[in-house]
Amino acid sequence: MRILYLADTYRPARTACANRSVVFANVLRGAGHDVRVLASSDSLIGAPEGYTPPEYVTFFETFPLVEKTLVNRLRNNFGGAREAVRAADGLGGFDAVVCTLPPLLFASSAVWIAKRKRAKLVLDVRDIWPDVAYEMGSFVPGSLYGRFFERVARKAYAAADLVTSVSPGKVEKLNARVPNARVVLVPNGIDESFLENEDDPSLVERLRLDDGPVCAYVGNIGLAQGLGTLLDIAKTRSGVRFLIFGKGADEAKLRERVLVEGLSNVEFCGAVDERSVFTVLRHATLAYVPLVSSRLRDSIPTKMYEALGCSCPVLLAAEGDAADLLDECGLGVHAAPEDPAALLAAFDRLMGRRFSDEERAAASAWVVANHSRQRFAETFAQEVGRLAARHA
Repeated sequence: MRILYLADTYRPARTACANRSVVFANVLRGAGHDVRVLASSDSLIGAPEGYTPPEYVTFFETFPLVEKTLVNRLRNNFGGAREAVRAADGLGGFDAVVCTLPPLLFASSAVWIAKRKRAKLVLDVRDIWPDVAYEMGSFVPGSLYGRFFERVARKAYAAADLVTSVSPGKVEKLNARVPNARVVLVPNGIDESFLENEDDPSLVERLRLDDGPVCAYVGNIGLAQGLGTLLDIAKTRSGVRFLIFGKGADEAKLRERVLVEGLSNVEFCGAVDERSVFTVLRHATLAYVPLVSSRLRDSIPTKMYEALGCSCPVLLAAEGDAADLLDECGLGVHAAPEDPAALLAAFDRLMGRRFSDEERAAASAWVVANHSRQRFAETFAQEVGRLAARHA
C-alpha cells in the first residue's frame, strides 16, 4: 500500500515526535508498504552540515520554531499546516494518510489531504489537545483557544478511520469522543536501537559523571516538564550534582533562578546527541523525570523508558499511568509534582537505595520485553495495513 506519514518533525531531529515516527515509518516500510514521510523543516534545526535526507522523506518549509514563544508556535503551526497540504499535492496518490499529533493543526491538514487523495485517515495521538493545555494550565475550557482547538479536534476525530494513542488513559478519553473510528492502544516504549549505543568515555571524563552522586535530567526544558521542582530539591541537597541536558522555553527562567539563588551544584549542559544521552543515563545515580502537574495522569514521558532501559533508577514527579508503569518495573520511586516534601523524601529514599547489578539488568530487560517500541510499531503497521487493504 502507498502511505503518507505526516509528522511535525522527523530525523535528524530527536524530538518525541521524530523518535516515534522514525520507528513507525521504518516498520511500515519493512512490512512492504511504500511510505512517504512528510515533515516540517524544523526537523533540520541543528542538523549536521551537509545532511541529506532519505529519498522517501520530504520536508516542507515553515516558520522555524527556534524560540518557542506563543506567537512563534502559532506562526509555525499555521504555516506548517498550510505548507503540508501543498507539499502533499506533489507526492501522488495514497491509500492511507497517517498523521501523528500534536500539533493539532496538522490534523486539519491530514483531513484535507486524505479527502483529496480519497485515502483512509489514521490519527496517531501522542497528546490529546486541548486537554493537555487545560491540564498544564495554559488556558481554560471555554476560552478562545479552548473553543478553537476543541472544534479542530472534533472535526478530525469525525473524519478519522482509525485512531491510535500511547497510554491506557488517553485511549479511554478518546473512546468517549471518537464517533466512528476504533481507538487502539499503541504505546511509545523504548526504541531498542537506542540501547545499541556505546559509552562516550570523553563525555564521562569531561562532565565527571562518575564523580559523586549525579542526578540527571535529559529532555526538553519546557512548560510541560515543570523543572522548578528539580531546583527545589537541588537547593536543599548541595552534596549532589544536578545536570540538566536539553533546550527549551523555560531554560532562561531556570538559569536565572540558579544564578539568583546561587545553586552552584546545578549545571546546564546543553543539547546532546543520542550517544551522549545513553552515556549520561548509564552513569548517572538517578534520572529525574517530571511532569508539571498530577492532572497529566495519562502521560508517560518517553525519557522514562530510556532511563529504565539504561538501568538508571528514576525519580518520577507524576501520578497516573507513568507511576503505574514505574511501580511495575520497580527501578525507581514517584511522588506528586505539587508536593515538594514528598518529592524530597522520594529523592532521599532513592539516593539511599543501592540497586544491585542484577536488579538493574532485570529492569532493563523488563522494559525491552514489555515496552518495545519496535513491537508496538508492528501492531500499528498491522492495523494500518488492514485499513489500507480494505480501502484498496
